[in-house]
Amino acid sequence: GLGDVYKRQAVFTAGGIFAEFTAIKSELTTVHDRLDKKIKVINDLEDRILDMEKQLEYERGFLEAATKKKKK
Repeated sequence: GLGDVYKRQAVFTAGGIFAEFTAIKSELTTVHDRLDKKIKVINDLEDRILDMEKQLEYERGFLEAATKKKKK
């Protein structure tokens, strides 16, 4: 009867909603993984920049000391 039609429609709709939910969940996992990789790259770049800045300050100090030594 009509009740069976509604039940089948409800099951069909629920199946579609579940499939869509699964697809969205999978896409979200992929986005999350890609974001994690980008965060790691950014952290690595920050570390490299800090190392470069330290090296630059060291060289600047060395050059300033050498310049002062020549003036004496």
